Amino acid sequence: MIPIRWFWQYALPVQQRQLILQLTKRQIQQRFKGSMLGAAWVFITPILMLAVYTFVFKSVLKAKWPGNEDANNIEFALQIFSGLLIFNLFAEVLSRAASLVTEQPNMVKKVIFPLPILAWVNVLSALFFALVSFLVLLVGAWLMRGELSIHLLATPILLILLLPLLLGLSWGLSALGVYLRDLTQVITLVLTPLMFLSPIFYPTAALPEFVQGFMVINPLVIPIELLRDIVMQGQWPQQGMALLAYLMVAGFIMALGAAGFHKLKKGFADVL
Repeated sequence: MIPIRWFWQYALPVQQRQLILQLTKRQIQQRFKGSMLGAAWVFITPILMLAVYTFVFKSVLKAKWPGNEDANNIEFALQIFSGLLIFNLFAEVLSRAASLVTEQPNMVKKVIFPLPILAWVNVLSALFFALVSFLVLLVGAWLMRGELSIHLLATPILLILLLPLLLGLSWGLSALGVYLRDLTQVITLVLTPLMFLSPIFYPTAALPEFVQGFMVINPLVIPIELLRDIVMQGQWPQQGMALLAYLMVAGFIMALGAAGFHKLKKGFADVL
């Protein structure tokens, strides 16, 4: 069992909030340090990505969105973009997670530095870029419909679902990454098939029924479908029990990741 006393220091690091914000800001700034356009790339990148997917899938491949073959170019691109938004958030957190501790050997050897906040910095910086992409998605939805739906008020549910999952995976993978240096390469190999096994380029409903049953084990399915329901379909969340089950699993992974990190961090200094 996880002692509540120290677990809440992982889950709610209120005392380290200023340090977390400073480190997150620094990590975001380092992404574009030395570039000519600087922070402008935060907005340019998702806009260019949206334009490229619109051109390739609609104009070159003549693809049609299953179940909505009459969708125009913007709507088709936004369907893909919404799925990629969730995947890119997930992929960015995981791809950095395994090296969070190994890239900071000086901090590991400082007894007073709270190592668990590295996961918070990793997740918050990825959420920042996801937020920018989300704003681009909203602009696209507004251009398509001429208005934004009140159902956008349900968007925080996505954060409630994803935050504990991403934190748990960051803690668990960063702790294992100290002892298993090949973990970063393994994660990279896993992310590629995960992208095509997720409903990014197609809706889940387009798959055979027996395949849809297996999709429940994919952690990206529910967040992607939820985002599409809210932004693209203009609907309130439909799968109440599925969302609750997802939250429970995410909470368990968060607790497991925190427990693993807390146990393994005692040997970080010796390994590094």
